[in-house]
Amino acid sequence: MSDLRNIIRQLAQPDGETVALVCTVDEVDKTARTIDCTPINEGAPLLGVNLQANQEADFGLCLFPEKGSFVVVGFVADGAAGVVLLTEKIESAEIVIGDTSAVMDADGVRIDTEKMSAHINRESIIFNGGDLGGLIKIEDLTKRLNLIENDINKLKTAMSGWVPAPQDGGAALKTAAASWFGSQLTPTKRGDYENTKIKQ
Repeated sequence: MSDLRNIIRQLAQPDGETVALVCTVDEVDKTARTIDCTPINEGAPLLGVNLQANQEADFGLCLFPEKGSFVVVGFVADGAAGVVLLTEKIESAEIVIGDTSAVMDADGVRIDTEKMSAHINRESIIFNGGDLGGLIKIEDLTKRLNLIENDINKLKTAMSGWVPAPQDGGAALKTAAASWFGSQLTPTKRGDYENTKIKQ
């Protein structure tokens, strides 16, 4: 029975020793998805350390560390291959799943799908390119609509109180409507009700 245990242990052991080093990031290559870094134990610089399991992939999750920050680099197959396991600070994070991508960095967050997008930065949120302009400030729009509705109601009141007078040439109508047409509406401007910080 003990022989069987030893055989299972031997089969379960990895082919090579796994080692990890703490390093300082010297360079980041976002195209190749690799970094160059120097171990803090003053060992030889490590070049082309993978940020993803598949260096040639342009999908999945990839964290791009900040230059000068610490990373933990793991090695497999007797140190022949290295990959970043942990990062201290990241410059950006990118995730790509099918036709959907999300990028987060100091400038904000950009999410893009096949047919929709949302870009968030320090100043604004833009949905689908923002071609339709800013979202409506509903309270301000309601005030403008109420102003127009009240003006129409004044006209209705003036008209409902008017009694036609024969042969006056419209003088009675003019008198009844004078209070209404004496006050002019201010033309509505887009800025009266548009929230330019959230565009759609």
